[in-house]
Amino acid sequence: MDYVLNYKHYVGIGLVGISSILYFKNKKIYVYIFGLTLILGIVNLIDIYYSNIIFGIGPIKFNPIFLTLLIIFLALNKQILNQMFPEKELTEKDLAEQSAKKENLIKMYERKFETKTESELKTIADEKSGYVDEAKIASKNILKNKYVL
Repeated sequence: MDYVLNYKHYVGIGLVGISSILYFKNKKIYVYIFGLTLILGIVNLIDIYYSNIIFGIGPIKFNPIFLTLLIIFLALNKQILNQMFPEKELTEKDLAEQSAKKENLIKMYERKFETKTESELKTIADEKSGYVDEAKIASKNILKNKYVL
């Protein structure tokens, strides 16, 4: 009898109710609405419990219950979320750009390593040398061209 509900509770309970209906009617909209509900709960803009547990960092207050619910929600709906937000596939243009960048880096390393000795180049070309792959390729190219590896 001593508990008082305010607008945060009514909005939170309403959003959870709408999400419950959408779960059976339209899963895609459900994911958006329930995800939004949980995010609003995390930043303490809505509430669904008569008791409120919050912690704050400066003026921002967080609700760990909603954070836990969001983590569980993401884990249980991973397949739906992957369908809704697929990973960006690399296009041929993107692959060509990456290949061109790699070739430019290799050429830059070749110019940089031209003055190095054969033993220094072999050290760089070693798989366990710690150099980036482009530097290793450049040193191998120089060794092939200059010292006939």
